[in-house]
Amino acid sequence: MADKVDKKLAACLSLPTTVQKKQQQHKAPLLPAVQLTSLWALLTAAILAVSYAVGFALVQGHIHTPSWMSPRAGSFTDAAAAEVSAIIFHGVVWCTAAQAAAAALALLLPGRRCRLSRRALACVALAAAATSHLMLARVVALYFTADPGCVSFWIVGTLDVTYLAAWDLYCFLALLGRGAYANDLS
Repeated sequence: MADKVDKKLAACLSLPTTVQKKQQQHKAPLLPAVQLTSLWALLTAAILAVSYAVGFALVQGHIHTPSWMSPRAGSFTDAAAAEVSAIIFHGVVWCTAAQAAAAALALLLPGRRCRLSRRALACVALAAAATSHLMLARVVALYFTADPGCVSFWIVGTLDVTYLAAWDLYCFLALLGRGAYANDLS
């Protein structure tokens, strides 16, 4: 009888019960390096998905972009055009899907016993992200060779590839346990 009154009183006063305390104890905080890497992988996957959607809408809507925004693709050889098409429509899409799935799982796994699984999933997400970014760098290099006179694309492409590579390296070093996020190796 006293237990029922205590439970009702705790519910009325919104005090945590023993069940709620146990649930809070089982929920381990995310490691900062895993969280950083997973969020980076999700962010780049979302940016790639949005950019593909916008590009598809521009092509299907027959909207012409200004010449300074994109290089001329007409100067591609057949082999380079096939390589760009394969990279963009197959390689990057599949790597982006894998990176988003692994990053989401790494962020959503509960419990203290999942630390190693979270770290492994963050490594998978980072590997897929780095592979996707490497493929994008190859596409940028192919566009450079096809239209070397497009200076704005040279600048934007080089900055994008450098920025993506720097963040991939930073997340890799964070997962190794070096740098600002080194305190999560417990």
